[in-house]
Amino acid sequence: MVHSLYRIALPFSLALLAAQPAWAQTAGAMADPPAQDEQDQGIEDIIVTSMRVRQGGAQDAGHFRKVAAEVGMPRPESLTVEGLMGEHDLTLPSARACARLFCLVTESMPAALPSRPADKIFVGLGFASNVDAATWKRAPLNLVAVVDKSGSMSGTPLDLVRRSLRQIVGQMGKGDRISIILYGDAAEVYLKPTDIAGGRARALAAIDGIESDGSTDMEEGLKVGYETAFTDLARFKGDTRLMLFTDEQPNVGRTDAASFMGMAETASRRGVGLTTIGVGLQFGADLAATISSVRGGNLFFIANETEVKSVFAKQLDTMVSEVAHDVRLTMTPQAGYSITGVFGVPDDVMTQGKDGTVTVTVPTAFFSANGGGIFASLGKDSARALLPAAPLSADVPLMRVSLSYVDAASGAAGADETIVAAPAATPSAPIRLAHLLVDEYLAMKDATIAFHANNDPKTAFSLLNGIARRIEGSRLAGLDGERKLIADMIGQAAFYAGYSGELPRSMRHLSVIGDWQIIDAEGFKDLHRGDRVSFSDEDEFIVTRARPRRDEAGEDNESYEINERQIHLPESKLVMNYRTAGDRLYLSGDDGDGRLRLTMARVEDGSAQSD
Repeated sequence: MVHSLYRIALPFSLALLAAQPAWAQTAGAMADPPAQDEQDQGIEDIIVTSMRVRQGGAQDAGHFRKVAAEVGMPRPESLTVEGLMGEHDLTLPSARACARLFCLVTESMPAALPSRPADKIFVGLGFASNVDAATWKRAPLNLVAVVDKSGSMSGTPLDLVRRSLRQIVGQMGKGDRISIILYGDAAEVYLKPTDIAGGRARALAAIDGIESDGSTDMEEGLKVGYETAFTDLARFKGDTRLMLFTDEQPNVGRTDAASFMGMAETASRRGVGLTTIGVGLQFGADLAATISSVRGGNLFFIANETEVKSVFAKQLDTMVSEVAHDVRLTMTPQAGYSITGVFGVPDDVMTQGKDGTVTVTVPTAFFSANGGGIFASLGKDSARALLPAAPLSADVPLMRVSLSYVDAASGAAGADETIVAAPAATPSAPIRLAHLLVDEYLAMKDATIAFHANNDPKTAFSLLNGIARRIEGSRLAGLDGERKLIADMIGQAAFYAGYSGELPRSMRHLSVIGDWQIIDAEGFKDLHRGDRVSFSDEDEFIVTRARPRRDEAGEDNESYEINERQIHLPESKLVMNYRTAGDRLYLSGDDGDGRLRLTMARVEDGSAQSD
């Protein structure tokens, strides 16, 4: 929630995608579950009504979108193309009958990416499955929720966690079990393993009682979580999984990625995977992304109450269901062409052979909620640099593709192979959408680099305007979220380029930065009329008292966090709403003991205009 710009780098995992369970469209989607445990009958069998298959990675670009909407121009390193694609259904049409857990589906179209003129062909590599959509159900779930209750979780982040856990408990049924681990300065088993049948009300009451306090000893929280999971593992018939809820990096105990990756990797091989749920704009995703990219890991981000339902009601059953391990996809282009780009996976899961072959290796495959795939671009190889592109024909494959994997349930090896044919006359809507999303990703990446690295908001504005026009011209459905994202970023670029004199909504926090004098204080014991308050552009909140009372320091300071609506003082455990009007700043909140109000006047040239 802070006004400095945050980075997020999301992991990659291959994901088989299933649609929302039919029952989840009703009772499973409720924030509050059935009042009586007798209503558990009938939701034991969770049936999927239609089945899709996709590779995942980042499951969404929610953090990037929220930064753009509420903080400022996102950083270039905070966006991944797999996250952007993960929010859309990119299921490629297929005429092949699939008799395996994974089957390849391919399609190609001419490439038209403005920033990549050397790309000639855009290729989609999707997935089908022999999993029966009418009979698939997730296994009983033993969920160990590991919750960060540190001071920074106070307010919105912890409220999102409580709502998420209530949503999860509302969707769980007979045969499922939940336990809750809380960590701050230390870690504790807050709710012992509790069967949903007969224990739903007890679990909900425990969830409602979670309060924030302390620092962030994530290492200890995960240790206690895994110990709880391992103790219960042998006697539970189903899948056991940790779900880590956090808003930031750890600051107590070991905080290095290697320690957590080793812990998660070891646990996965013992049968306990890890799903990380990031909450709040201050979400420190670097470490969370790292531990979620190991075997058995995945990562989601929740920005608001609406997303609690959209994520869990649609994806709870699939996000906890590992399908395959060691998934390997190998692409070999025909002579005369080379693979010029791969979209949908990070660089560190790819290798390239001397013959131009590119191999993608993914530790874990999951069921998920949208169809998708891996996408690649082809261009002329170096031997044809001064020659026309190699001719294409229906009887000559553009690229050969092979797939191998290990079935997570049986341990059996599986494989498939197919070819990519030359582009058809009319590309399908899913591959056109994938092409547009890659175009959007490249435009946003270049725009954020121009804005942050080159201090060139005019170029950023031009790039974003260009992709906005191409989104409108595509006439594809389901792009309202992309329109809003680009509009938020255009507002930032326009203001700094001098094209707009009005602060965009996401920049309203800038109106708070500066020096203020208190002209009215209600409900505070240590703030008084005449005291000076300063909000620095380096996240520091400073109070200078005009007439310190007994036991009051002349000056106090702490860090602060801000978005377009609220100011958060983590050390004081205080969240206040704010608004500015001319030279006035108005704050209001509640510290648990009563209502708090502050009215301040901006200090100009050493003086403030008071009423």
